[in-house]
Order: sequence, then C-alpha cells, then structure tokens
Amino acid sequence: MTHKALTPTTYIKQTYSQRTSSLRHVGCLLLLSCTLLSGLTACSTATKHQTIAIDSQPEAIKSGHPNITHLDPDQRSQLYFSILLADIAQRQGLFEVAQGNFLDAADKTSSVALAKQAALISLQEKKYADALQAVTIWQQAAPDDASVHKVALVAHLALRQYTQAEQDFERLLPLLPSNKDEQLYQLIQLGSYQEDIDFISFFDEQNNKNSASSSTTSRAKIANPVLACVKAYFLLKSENADAQTELIHQLLDSALAQEPAFLSAIELKGEAWLLDSRDKREQYFEQVLAQNILNQKQTFRLAELLYTQKSYSTAIKAFQTVLANTPQTEVDSSSALQAKYLMAGSYYALEQYPQSAELFALLTAQDYKPDISSYYCADSALRDEDYDLAIECYLQVPRGNYYLKARTQLAQLYADQGQWQRGQESLQQAQRNVGLADKQRLLQFEIDYLTQLQQYELAQRRINSALQIEPDNSSLYYLQLQLLNQSQSVEQFVTSVNTFQLNARSAELRKEISLMAAGFLQNRHSYLLAYKLLEQESQRNPEDLDLLYNKALAGEPLGYYAQLERDLRLILTIKPDHIDAMNALGYTLADMNRSLEEAQRLVEAAYQKDPESSAIQDSMGWIQYRLGNLQNALTYLQSAYDKTPAAEIAAHLGEVLWMLDQKDQARQIWQKALQKEPNNQYILRTLRRFPEANIASGVGV
Repeated sequence: MTHKALTPTTYIKQTYSQRTSSLRHVGCLLLLSCTLLSGLTACSTATKHQTIAIDSQPEAIKSGHPNITHLDPDQRSQLYFSILLADIAQRQGLFEVAQGNFLDAADKTSSVALAKQAALISLQEKKYADALQAVTIWQQAAPDDASVHKVALVAHLALRQYTQAEQDFERLLPLLPSNKDEQLYQLIQLGSYQEDIDFISFFDEQNNKNSASSSTTSRAKIANPVLACVKAYFLLKSENADAQTELIHQLLDSALAQEPAFLSAIELKGEAWLLDSRDKREQYFEQVLAQNILNQKQTFRLAELLYTQKSYSTAIKAFQTVLANTPQTEVDSSSALQAKYLMAGSYYALEQYPQSAELFALLTAQDYKPDISSYYCADSALRDEDYDLAIECYLQVPRGNYYLKARTQLAQLYADQGQWQRGQESLQQAQRNVGLADKQRLLQFEIDYLTQLQQYELAQRRINSALQIEPDNSSLYYLQLQLLNQSQSVEQFVTSVNTFQLNARSAELRKEISLMAAGFLQNRHSYLLAYKLLEQESQRNPEDLDLLYNKALAGEPLGYYAQLERDLRLILTIKPDHIDAMNALGYTLADMNRSLEEAQRLVEAAYQKDPESSAIQDSMGWIQYRLGNLQNALTYLQSAYDKTPAAEIAAHLGEVLWMLDQKDQARQIWQKALQKEPNNQYILRTLRRFPEANIASGVGV
C-alpha cells in the first residue's frame, strides 16, 4: 500500500544511503544559477516593478526637526502617543490607523517625515484626498523633492484631476536625473505603484505635447525616446499586450532611431519580441551585439540580462565582447572577473563542461569567489571526466557552504578510481577542519562510505568511535543496522537488534531502533520477523500510535487484513484526525473492494487535509477505480505518479490505463517500474493478473 509510515527510516535512508555519484547531476544547475544570480547588481529596467522610490531623509530636511514649540505639554504628549501608535499600527499592517495618526501628527508639526509617511500610506490605501493633504505639507518644506511630485501625480490621476496631474508632471521633469535609463525607471515606478490608473493615456498625451514643445522648455530635459518607452512599457505590461505588438514595436523603433544605444529601449524591444518567441528575442539581442553600438558598461549589463533570461549562448557572446574590449590593465578588475564568472556559469548551463571547468579553474587561481569557483571547477571537470582537475579543484574548496559536499564527492571520486583509502583519509582530514556538528556529519558519511565499500571492520570501528560521543544518536544506529544488515544473516541480524533494544538508554531510542530494523527486515522479505518485532514493541507500548500504525502496515504483505483493519480503526478511535490511518484504512477497504462508501469518506477526509500527498492521491484514484470512475481515477493516479513514481502507484496507474484501452502506455509504466524494482510485490501481483501484457521480470512473474 502507498501509505506514509511515521518512521525516520525513509528520511535516514535518503540521507545516508544514497550514493554520492547518483546525486552529481541533480540540482546542480539550479544551485549554480541561484548562486550566480545572487551576485548580480544590475537589473533590467523593463522588469523593475516596485513602489515609488523615496529617500527617507531628503537633503532639504535632513538637518531639521519637527516644530513643536507651539504645543503645550499635553499636546506634545498626545503627539508622541499618536506617532508611536502610527508606527506600531504600520508594523502590524493596520494601515488605516497608521495613516490617520501620521496625517494628524504631520498637520500639527509640519514635519516632512511624518507627511511623507501619511502620504505613502494614504496612497497605498487609495485614500487619495488624504494623500494630497499630506502632500501639501510635504511640498511646503521640500519643494525640490521629486518624490512628493510623484505622489501628487499618482493621486491626481487617480482622482481624474488631469490638469493638476499635468502640473505635477511639469514640476517633476526638472527634478529627474539626466540619464535616460534612470528617467525611464523613475517614470515606470509611478505605474508600478498604482496599476489600476490609466498611465498609458496620460503618457501618450505628454508625449504628444512634448513633441510640440520648444527645446527651451523644461520638457526638453526628458526626450521623446523616454516617453515613447514609458508608453511601450505600460502596453507590454497590459492584459492585451499581444494585440498591441505592432504599436509597441513602433514606439520602441522610434526611440531607438533617435537613441540607438538607449539600453532600456533595447531591453524593452527584447521583451516585445518575446511576445512572439524566445528565439526572436535572442536573435534580436544577437543583432544588437553584432552592431557594436553599446559601450563596455552597456554590453556588460546586456550580458547580465541575457544570463538572467537563460539565453546562455548569447550571454557568452556578450561576455566575450566585454572581455575582448577590456584593457590589459583591467583584466583582473572585478567587472572582468564577474564576466568570466557568469560566462563560466553559462557554459555550465549549456553542459559545455570543458569550457566551464577551464574558466572556473582560472577564477579559482585568481581567488575570485573561491568556494563557488573551486566547487564548480571540480563538478565541471568531473562531468568532463577530467578526474585529475576534479581532484585538484575539490581540494581547493575552502571551508564554508560547499566544503562538506566537496569532501564527500571527492571521497566518492577516489573510490570510483579504486583509491578508497585516499577517500577515507580525505574525509578524516576534513573532520579535523570543521566544527562538531559538521564533524559528526562527515563521520556518519565516512561510516556509510566504508559500509558501501564492504569495509565492515573499519566501518564498525568508526561507528564505535561515534557512539562514544553520541550514544543516543539514532542516525548512528541506522548506520550500524545498515552495516549488520549487509554483513550478517537474518538470524544474526535479529539477535543484534535485540541486543540494541535491551541496551537502548531511552524508550524513544528503542522505538527508533525497532522501526529501522523492521524496515531492513522488510527489504530482505523477512516480513514475518518484521511484523513480530513491531508487534512486540507495540505490546510494550500500547499507547504509542506510531508503533501501532507501522505494525498494522507490516501485516499487509502477510495478508493480515483483519488485524490491519482492527489496528487502524483503534488508531482512529484514539485519534480521529490521524491522516495516515484514515488514508490507510480507506485504501485497504477499497483494495478489498468492500465498504466503498466508508473508504471514500475516509480518504476524502485525508485528502482535504493534505491534497498534495501522492499517497493520498493514489488512494483517491484507487477508490475511483473501484467505483468505476476510470477518468477520475486516471486524473488522481497520474498526479500521484508524477509526484512519486513508486511501484505501487505505477501498478495502479497501469491498471487504469489498461482498462481504458491505453495498453501501450500501461505496458510502459509497468515495465519502467519493474526495471527499477524487479522484486516489488505490488507490480508483480498486478502483472500476474494481466498476463496478456506479456511483461516478464528477471525473477519470473
């Protein structure tokens, strides 16, 4: 049955029994991508979506304090209380309370800081009249603060007071920076703050007026390309962007015709091409690079953008351009090293491991981000089967986030090359370089490492050493049981387990030992011994529902269905909301094809509590199958299988597919499960019932 046992066995097995070699290709790209991206400082203007940026203390007021000389002591006390209350309310998300108290305090003191807080919260709460009241106080003290005019503009537009909004815009223009990219960013921020305002029409009108204005006006400070890009941006972010593609391209083309190296316009043009396809966006950026119109800094920013968009091939070309144009005196500069770093990451993402290994090795030698560079140098070299370089780079990984992973993978690499002793030496050396917690992790890995290599005597010595330090560590007992499971007969193993149980220093440790030992016995198909072990422990601890639940499930391979049902019902009597017992009992009833209404009620109750559980989804599907609802069954079982392609789920999914006359798909599912677990009882039972599937295992079906 696909039930979630309440034991540590599965977790511990995953932690200590998986071979490192099987993990080399899992998650590395995501880890690298996240790691590399965390160092980026540049960002695409086209994708920025934030609130209005406001300096918490504009220069005009940094040296000032609120004027409270006109307030008497009681009024001052009330003022301080209002400010404190507003601050607390804001922190707790009570924005209406915060807004009212900040506005009242600002009105009494003419404080810019308080007026600013009141204005922003009012804007957030869409209390635009209150926002404008706060703006009046703010403007009087800081008329050259661009942020106050941004807030006023948004509020007036929200109230459809367009004449006042235009006046706000006129006041804002001279205060914007001269850089066009920054101008665009600041104007885009206005729309990001209040998305339900029609900024498209407003900026379209301003663009038209700007075209007719004299170069001597303040409007000349903000050129047509910027306003064209602002409108293009809002069109791109609108719900009907696809229908506006032609207009968006026209706006951006007009901007780029005037300013070919306007990087933000180039980025937006890429987003416009993305409406068609990723390939068209990438082709466009390649054309931009080929035109050689960007300066060094712009090319670097575009390369970073391409990297974040996972356009790795084009990113590499851009970084190569950056490095080719870097003066010899600056080849070791931080920007040049960052270019090599992201280029190495791009090669890695494209699985071009010789190139990524070479660059990461170079960065390691230059001590640039040494932990990441050395680790991915080793990882790339290992994938390229350059084992000497892999070993060299693993040895250079410094203590930190990658150290333990590097040392365990280095040990595995040594073992794969027949030099397991060097691997053990490396692990022991690493243990001397780390703190106690990491030392214990490495020691446990070393024990598992030796056990997998059948160096049982050495493994036992290390276990004894570890148990002297942590005599109650259940993970160490798991490793001990794993070793004995491989080196002893079933009878000897049971005798050892009994000894551990007697010597356990706590009831919890004894329970953990029993649960883990039962798991090993079940894996050896010693189902009766596993059942007796759990039955004995459950009798010793009749109130322990974990033991009772696991004992119930252990009876299933033996056909002890009546006792299984009694145990599960007892659990639900004691704890009616026991999700796993509800699921297990419901599944069991459905599997026996009886009491289907009760089975459905139980499993649906479990499903409501944990709808993402693949075990419960499997039960839901199996009940639907028993009820004859094949399509519903397929939906649940496919979802369960996609999450967890376990043999039992595969058996169920295959059976439903077979009954839906999708026999080729059923055979594929069954065959895949059988290849992974040729002795799995669930898949074998199913195949016995469908001999016409003509699928045979190595042990016979």
